[in-house]
Amino acid sequence: MPFISLDDLELHYEYQSNGDTPIIFLHGNFGSWHYWQPFLQELPSGYCGYAPDFRGCGDSEVTHHGYDIKTLSQDIAQFADRLKIDTFHLVGHSLGGAVAQELAGTMPERILTLTLVAPAPAEGMESLTNAPASDSFFSAKNIFQFLGTIGLKRKILSATFKKTMPGLNNNKGYLDLVINDALKMDIKAFDGFLTALKNWNGVHLLERFNFPVLIMHGELDSVIPLQPLKNMQQAIKNCRFHAFRNIGHSPQLENTKAFNKLLTAFLHGHTIEATSDNALKKPLNIFALLRLKFKGLSN
Repeated sequence: MPFISLDDLELHYEYQSNGDTPIIFLHGNFGSWHYWQPFLQELPSGYCGYAPDFRGCGDSEVTHHGYDIKTLSQDIAQFADRLKIDTFHLVGHSLGGAVAQELAGTMPERILTLTLVAPAPAEGMESLTNAPASDSFFSAKNIFQFLGTIGLKRKILSATFKKTMPGLNNNKGYLDLVINDALKMDIKAFDGFLTALKNWNGVHLLERFNFPVLIMHGELDSVIPLQPLKNMQQAIKNCRFHAFRNIGHSPQLENTKAFNKLLTAFLHGHTIEATSDNALKKPLNIFALLRLKFKGLSN
């Protein structure tokens, strides 16, 4: 369980080695390095993997501020500098996808390839536009705290993850893992990440991507809509897209075998076959879901 000292926090990360070429993995909201555990356990020959926990998540230090996308990307840049990682493959999931885009657009000369797994779209999260402000009585932070007070937090999170990651419905081990990660995340991170996703836009970064890019999306993903990701594919000059069938928001956990095979092929520079897409899905409004579940209504 190694830690590394950055300018204003102690950052926890996990490391696995099967070679010299580095890959840095960035988890999403509610997550930790555990989301990459299945890939790290089957790391292909020639690679070494680094999976840090964002501030306020996993075993990393909780800070009072710094939960915006730019600061999170600066944390990872410092992380790479401290470990003397000059160039690397970068993989980001969900919130980590936004951080990966910010980092890759800021220092493209250090990125070998970029893989975005169900990422926050570069054009922003439209589903969060009308979310209550963090100082509102009905803010997600206050609702989350109240659910914890009355002992319903685990139950609500379980219902939410079963909906957003349907591939975990028959995998209690991974489901418990993601629930425990979410329960461990500090409320400052919870509030800060949602505010960050509500305000972030990275469209201007896409023209700086002068490296191969792969975007992955689950056809049952109710968190990230399809069309903004297809817009990204069109805006990036060397970008491939892959849609997983019968998979939701976390293909790296819902179908580890297919995910590991696809990512390994991309890292090796092999051709990624195009996949067909189903009709566009409406994004999940997590705030509405929390309220509906709390009221005992069926969603």
